[in-house]
Amino acid sequence: MDDINKFREIQNAVDQVLNVKSITKRKKKSDNDKKRELFFLIIQSIEEINIRQTLLYADMRIDFSTYDEKFFTVMDSLIEISFGKQCSDLIGFYLYDRFAEDGSMNPILTEDGRELYLKDPYELWDLMKLINKKISD
Repeated sequence: MDDINKFREIQNAVDQVLNVKSITKRKKKSDNDKKRELFFLIIQSIEEINIRQTLLYADMRIDFSTYDEKFFTVMDSLIEISFGKQCSDLIGFYLYDRFAEDGSMNPILTEDGRELYLKDPYELWDLMKLINKKISD
């Protein structure tokens, strides 16, 4: 209910500024919007698992990598089925190789020799759309 009140406040402010009576409708999420949001959730969850693994090893010298390996293999396979080999490789780079051991960010080298840095899953998604035309917004 709180979201509805915030929405109405924004609508009233727009009405006052423009001196009109506006009508707004909520946009229904498309299948692509849902797929995009699910993709972000998956990528963020995998990142959290990687961080958990690293912290457990750094703090307690507990190595969960062999335990989690099967889960990562399944997730990597599902990602490849969903997005294709090139995008799967790109996601793998983003998740596992994007940062060097010293914490600096590794670039992706484009075909024309430019360096491209992926800062977040949103930039990853945009690059994947360029690689695989079946991914669209």
